[in-house]
Amino acid sequence: MQLKRNWFNNFCISLAIIGLLYVMICGFTFLGGDKEYPDLLKGVLIFTLLGVWIGIKLLGNLAERLHLSMIFSENKNWVRIIQIVIVVVILVIAAAIRIIIIQKIPMKPESDYKTYYEIAKLLKSGDILEKGKGYCNYIALFPHVMGYSYILKKAFEWFGTSVIVGQYVNVFFSVGTVYLMYRIARLIKGRIAGMVALVLCAFWPSQILYITMLSAEYAFTFFFYLCILLFLTSMKDEDMNQKQPLKVVLSHVLLGVLIALTAAIRPMALILLIAIILCIFPQKMKLANLPRNDLPLLLRLIEKGWRRCILILIPYIIISNVITSNIELTVDKTLPSSAESFGYNLLVGLNIKSVGGWNEQDANLLENTMEKTNSASKAHIACRNIALKRLTSNPKGIFNLFIAKYELLWGNDDYGSTWNLTFLNEQKHLTKAKSDFLYEIRDYNNILYIMTVFFALVALLYLLKKEKEESYAILLILIYIGTVGMHLFVESQNRYHYFVLQIFIVLAGMGVEWIIEDAKQTVGNVLCERELALTLEDEGQNEIEELEAEKLRIQELVKKEMSHSFDMTEALKNGHVVMTVSEVYGKDNNEVFDEKDKEEEVI
Repeated sequence: MQLKRNWFNNFCISLAIIGLLYVMICGFTFLGGDKEYPDLLKGVLIFTLLGVWIGIKLLGNLAERLHLSMIFSENKNWVRIIQIVIVVVILVIAAAIRIIIIQKIPMKPESDYKTYYEIAKLLKSGDILEKGKGYCNYIALFPHVMGYSYILKKAFEWFGTSVIVGQYVNVFFSVGTVYLMYRIARLIKGRIAGMVALVLCAFWPSQILYITMLSAEYAFTFFFYLCILLFLTSMKDEDMNQKQPLKVVLSHVLLGVLIALTAAIRPMALILLIAIILCIFPQKMKLANLPRNDLPLLLRLIEKGWRRCILILIPYIIISNVITSNIELTVDKTLPSSAESFGYNLLVGLNIKSVGGWNEQDANLLENTMEKTNSASKAHIACRNIALKRLTSNPKGIFNLFIAKYELLWGNDDYGSTWNLTFLNEQKHLTKAKSDFLYEIRDYNNILYIMTVFFALVALLYLLKKEKEESYAILLILIYIGTVGMHLFVESQNRYHYFVLQIFIVLAGMGVEWIIEDAKQTVGNVLCERELALTLEDEGQNEIEELEAEKLRIQELVKKEMSHSFDMTEALKNGHVVMTVSEVYGKDNNEVFDEKDKEEEVI
């Protein structure tokens, strides 16, 4: 099914362009702010960006001149084998780097990360109700904590209970995400975009450093993009859509199940569900030109986008309710409904003093209300009511808060270094060598981040001109816009943009491929014009030569004809012609008469 462009798509692309422009402004402004030479990194960024741009252009130039597209055509088996080898090697290196970081920077879980670890241990032992009453209340307030804790619990059952087991689980999900991004970028744009996404995701500094944390982001991001890959595969495979409608139906049902499981890890998966619905709800698949009754029933079912939405929503709702029921049985608590569960996050997100981040005042309010009412729903409702008052009581302050939160969330990408520095310092393991390493990585990570946002911005500008082939990129744009909108209101931290980085990377890969295509087209046009000019010049020279040859041929013919003409003088001398007296006399008289006439005319 091909997504048709409309005003809504163009509006979303325009919003994303504005958003990324502001990200670049913030990133460039904050870059190197705490350094002795604060403008040095800005200079490095400018010249690096210029060098990369020129390099991409030169690559496109060489690719066209050397016909690399034909040489490395994907139709050739040896090219496919090389691609597989490259992908496998990069994935192995990516895993190795992450494992090395885990070994070189040992980390004990703290804060939220410790919560996941402790809950996983209690779930494994099966005595969470007896020994983890406080955790049961916490899960009742924030049910999504169970998602990642359950994954850790299964890992602990299989490989033993230890922090490093959880970290290796994150390595698996992180490297798996790298591969998923390669596949997604290839599906949306092409081979070059896929390779760019593969390399960037594999070696992105902040996501490598963050591997020391027992964080839910790795598992959530893996399942999040697994859902996107399944969606793109089921929508873009025209052969499957036309000839295997049952497979399409099952893939949509499976998609609903996967989104529900992903939402159990982090509720931000709801953004993906909404984005998918907005993408396909108004669409309609073109069917074969046959009488409608001759078409299979399942094919007619998946013809319209709104029916596909139902196929996704039904299993999503069912699995979500099943997960909620299981969590309630596990912690022996009633969970708040979807309309109530965001109350505390909204309260924190609208706190002007804490700039939308965690603060002790709001945390105490939630905890005290929970103790008084023994109801997670009532605690969230109390928070929600206060949050709504904050939203309406100070409009200017709230607008200023929105801008500050946007800058906080998207202005840099240094959470990997920051969290390691913070916890290593608290645990008395922060040496000067580690500190210098983490700060240096932070600076160059932010340079890479701004450059990636720049090429993502280039891709968005190209998207305004494209209509068909890359239309599914609108799904990624909707996810970015949804994440921005959500975090303007709810609690926000810099690390919360973790899973959106992959969207920037895919868009950057698309931008790079478009730049190369433009460079190839420019060089191709120049070569075509030069070849045409040479062809015209050769044709003109050939015409001149043909005219000269024709002229010589005519001259030869004339000369030949003249050689056969009758020469009277020669004939008289040779005696071939005899002149009679009458002819001579007549000639002489005529000459005399002519002379008399001339004399009379003179007189």
